[in-house]
Amino acid sequence: MFNSPPWRSGIAAGPDLQESYMHRNPRRPGSGRRALALAGLMGLALQAPARAAAAAPEELPAETLASGAVIAASASERVYVADVAINHISDGRIRVFDARRGKFLGMVSTGYAGNFTLSAKADELYVATSYLSRNSRGERTDVLEVHDTASLAFKYEVILPTKRAQALNYRGLVRSTANGRFVLVQNATPATSVTVVDLTQRKVVAEVQTPGCWGILPAASHASRFSMLCGDGKVATVTLDENGQVGERQASEKLFDADADAWFHHAEQLGDRYWFVSFKGQLTELDLGGPVAAVKASRPLVDAAAQRAGWRPGGYQNFAVDPGGRWLVLAMHDKGAEGSHKRPARQLWIVDLATGKRVATAPGQGTASLTFSRNGQRLHALDGEKGAMHVWQFRPGAPLRPITTVARAGEASLHLESHD
Repeated sequence: MFNSPPWRSGIAAGPDLQESYMHRNPRRPGSGRRALALAGLMGLALQAPARAAAAAPEELPAETLASGAVIAASASERVYVADVAINHISDGRIRVFDARRGKFLGMVSTGYAGNFTLSAKADELYVATSYLSRNSRGERTDVLEVHDTASLAFKYEVILPTKRAQALNYRGLVRSTANGRFVLVQNATPATSVTVVDLTQRKVVAEVQTPGCWGILPAASHASRFSMLCGDGKVATVTLDENGQVGERQASEKLFDADADAWFHHAEQLGDRYWFVSFKGQLTELDLGGPVAAVKASRPLVDAAAQRAGWRPGGYQNFAVDPGGRWLVLAMHDKGAEGSHKRPARQLWIVDLATGKRVATAPGQGTASLTFSRNGQRLHALDGEKGAMHVWQFRPGAPLRPITTVARAGEASLHLESHD
């Protein structure tokens, strides 16, 4: 139809077919020879792929992912950053960084809005998460996954009831008891309860109903006791027996007014001592070692002048207490008002817990989350505006000295914990 020679259509053409074409399509002298020469070249071109295929090297074996020991130099100076990955929330992760050099060391998947905690020795990492059989739909499975922190390798899992709170990353949504035997997982259906996982048996042994109460606060001096903040301003305390069943349950008197000045449910722990900060800057210390929560101290952190400027705490994991229990670092913003309690910091306030007085301030760096290293020598912060992680050297009485900055520690990182 287009008057094209058949060998140009991808069909192999022999000499007879070529000559027939030339007889039907006469051209100027020499055109036939040129056409035959072209046909010969085309024939060579058609044979080239076959020759190349015959000479191709053998296919390389498929690569496989492997796990290994974390770099020795970074074995202790590590920080774990949980990223809820809000734009692709079924694919959350924990990124692990060298806290001194800012080097990325590895990653642990946390599925759909997974939350995590470390064991007391920091040798295991527990992730409570959810998976759907078709990624964004299908059958839901909730699990507690156990990872080895030396290699970040998966060890085993325990299937949970499909009640786990699918919430933004907070410390109090997964915690282990003081004896290390039980891991406690916050549930919300939206009715609140706590799933008790026995790590020795690798199974769920109980569900504790906790109506109106939220966030797991384990005692340190009792093997299996934990407390929770409640919406009526009280603190509920549950004591488990050796089998993980409820042995005792009590509630404190009303300790705060959730309408007038609610408490952030992030808390800092040192033994049985827990510190809480209210939306308006009231600091309260509780003793959660006994069967009933007891107030040890309460004082305002914001003086009259700062109140007039609207200075308030803000963020998620928005304050940190050093391991010696002497210093508190708090993320603060000015022009605060009702609803500003998640606002990133304009300043960091350093408070002497012995006197309750602010002794220094530092640039806020957009901080939304804070934690000290376990040795108290470093202060880690997540920038809620730019996604960076800042690490500073902390020395009482001295300005915060930058150690390293990770420009992008995650997409939506809100929770971080130190390994050492």
